[in-house]
Amino acid sequence: MKEIEKIPHYHEKWIKIGLDCGECDFEKAKEFARIVYEQAGEKCPDQFYLTDSPTACAKLAVKLRGIEENSEEYSSAFFTELNNQVFGSHESGWLAYYEFIWKEMGVVECEKLQGLMEIAKHVGWWAPYDTCVIFQHKHSEIHLDDQMRLHNETGPAVVYRDGTKVWAIGGIGLTEQIVMAPETLTIEQINRENNNEIRSVMINRFGWARYVKESNSTLLDFRQNDIENTMEALYATEIFGKRLVVTCPTGRIFVLGAPDSVQTCEQAQAWLGSNEDSEDKVNVIART
Repeated sequence: MKEIEKIPHYHEKWIKIGLDCGECDFEKAKEFARIVYEQAGEKCPDQFYLTDSPTACAKLAVKLRGIEENSEEYSSAFFTELNNQVFGSHESGWLAYYEFIWKEMGVVECEKLQGLMEIAKHVGWWAPYDTCVIFQHKHSEIHLDDQMRLHNETGPAVVYRDGTKVWAIGGIGLTEQIVMAPETLTIEQINRENNNEIRSVMINRFGWARYVKESNSTLLDFRQNDIENTMEALYATEIFGKRLVVTCPTGRIFVLGAPDSVQTCEQAQAWLGSNEDSEDKVNVIART
């Protein structure tokens, strides 16, 4: 089908829209907001605002509701308004699909999304209400990895014009401390984290070798591996099971997972080097 050949065009077009760091075009935003309301069968309000970030938008929405910042209901109201926002340019993933099947496949029902498609080109996130519309500038900075996930190991992954920052590595949302000062993390912080993905990043940045040492893991076995020319130590950690710590002559340290059944470094190496297929088999989980 000739239509298939046009997919790369839509892919590139909407990635560019989603990653654009330009300021909001306020007049265009108002124009297409009116179309969005009309296509939704609603009356567009006459009051429009422009803010710098999702947090600024949520704060303004709460203020317009008459809720004071020092009130008991403020925190709940803030997160409610934050979650009520429409993602604008960050809707690119699904808008690309519907524009393609509308314009190339002739699915005319998708024409009702035209307003959302157009407004995404001109705003970041935005919040449509019965009494007003709050627009936002797009992010001023964004960083991704090669899999198009939010990623920055040396700074914020997303920055907004008012200084609001989003911290992420490999698409996993983190705190500034984990990204910028992992050496200040504590064993208690790591063990207390319930999200396994976040905890994995915390340990990798903290250092597995340091974690094993400072978490008072139990040393089960130690040896000089003359064949591999490495020093090896097998530990039992409180939370993460058995870990084989390997130090090579180059000074690099590798930490490898091993099943609970192994009791010695030799057994761990034999298991890691075997061709046995196992769901719980783990290769290198960290290196320094």
